Amino acid sequence: MKARKFACLAAAGIMLAASATAFTACSDKNKLAEEMFNFGDDYYKSVNSRYTLNYDEMIYDDFTEGINPDRWVISDSVWDQWSTDQNGVRPQNVFLVEDESNPDTHLLLRANGSYYNMDNDAMYSAEERAAYGDGTNLFTQSQGYGVNCGACISTVEAFGPGRYEVKMKACPRIGALTSMWVYSWFTLNDGSVQQNEIDIELGLAPDFTQAYFTTWTSPSNNTNMPTPVDFFINDGKWHVYSYDWVVDAEVPYVDYYIDGIKVLTIDSNVPTTNATLNLGIWCPSWAGGGVKGETGVSVDSRMFDSDFAEISWWRYVPFQMKNWEQRPVQNRNYADGYIPKKLTAVPSAQKCANGNFERNSDSYGAYGNPWKDFTVTDPTNETYVAGSSAKIIQENANNYCAEIVNGGLLGQWLRGAATGFKYKLTGKYRTTGSASAAFRYTYVLGYSTTSRTQGNKTVNLGSSADWKDFELEFTIDNASARSIRYYLMNSANSGSCYFDDISVTYLGN
Repeated sequence: MKARKFACLAAAGIMLAASATAFTACSDKNKLAEEMFNFGDDYYKSVNSRYTLNYDEMIYDDFTEGINPDRWVISDSVWDQWSTDQNGVRPQNVFLVEDESNPDTHLLLRANGSYYNMDNDAMYSAEERAAYGDGTNLFTQSQGYGVNCGACISTVEAFGPGRYEVKMKACPRIGALTSMWVYSWFTLNDGSVQQNEIDIELGLAPDFTQAYFTTWTSPSNNTNMPTPVDFFINDGKWHVYSYDWVVDAEVPYVDYYIDGIKVLTIDSNVPTTNATLNLGIWCPSWAGGGVKGETGVSVDSRMFDSDFAEISWWRYVPFQMKNWEQRPVQNRNYADGYIPKKLTAVPSAQKCANGNFERNSDSYGAYGNPWKDFTVTDPTNETYVAGSSAKIIQENANNYCAEIVNGGLLGQWLRGAATGFKYKLTGKYRTTGSASAAFRYTYVLGYSTTSRTQGNKTVNLGSSADWKDFELEFTIDNASARSIRYYLMNSANSGSCYFDDISVTYLGN
């Protein structure tokens, strides 16, 4: 693989798209470092005073020219399954983006949760799902038909010490783990398997108030350091995640940064062998899914349909160092020759699963339906009356909808909805009798479905004998909130309300 070389070109301290101009265009290497790293703290900026940077082998990729097959492979693999119900990473979840209204987003990595519906996949048409690519149907994998899976790209070449950086938005959903990591494995002379790894992991535990940094030198030797941050990792904003991998020291170490601010140093279990670089999102149990239970699946699983991690660019600047070893390493399984679908707009991820109610409770299989009748299962802090119910019904031969009788509550979980997060809710309703349609959300003080709740808010929509469209915006204003449950309800506690085509989208923070 040929390394991409650079001219001096920077703005706001972050390297812009650069041409293949030879390094000789820059007469002052110190000036180049100042321009590239002119943000963050003094320690981050002064990298060139601590190490010798090899600009001739520097690599920068903003994916505006696609995914170069000489540089990257697109993974099609399952790893670390470990008795959990995750289904690895699939090439159909990798997308390229050319969106004039979102000029920073170039690469999109999708995670499909437990409520993913292959037959209602908005990213692909029915024809594409039936026969995608060269006669290869990527939507009928034996591992779960796309449920609980993610996406990953890996470099062809294995790299050594240096500064690694990615500008990205982490996937905002509990159960999906967004990561940049170097990884290699090989067999030693004694037959044992050596695993080397350096990770930045976002969404682990599950928790969006911390980033997780890890080093490995074997399957059993690792250092995992959860590190608090002063923002919510899933806030939908761009952040630059970086680490300096240093081996030419008495004790090898890794310096970790977020937005150019040093947040941690790890000096144990640091690899000294080259490794491939990975950018990915996947759905392991330790990101909130849980291990298989008696039913064969996790009860508290990835409670969403699909969502995304957005990537703007990735960069690697090698350090000229000794004391590290180059070994042959191999990529995991990948889809040779796969060409990702190109999008002309960044999709607005749907925070509501089965909003059109066309999948009934029987069609969801072991994971169940995202719509829960909270009238029966959790009446705490809610208003309900005898004879109330909430369920999905078949309105006619062509349509399913929600029916709320008396004071029923039909709702979903939205885990990871923190204070300051703003959403838009749209849909339609109709009523019979003296019913009055309403929307309610309850604050949840953690990411788990067993977390304590604290108060709720109700928005009355009104009454209408005919289907009536509605739209409203709401903001999470409880400082302790980390998730919400939201409900369709009848605030009159009599008559019946009907809802359909429910949509919840994130507006920002």
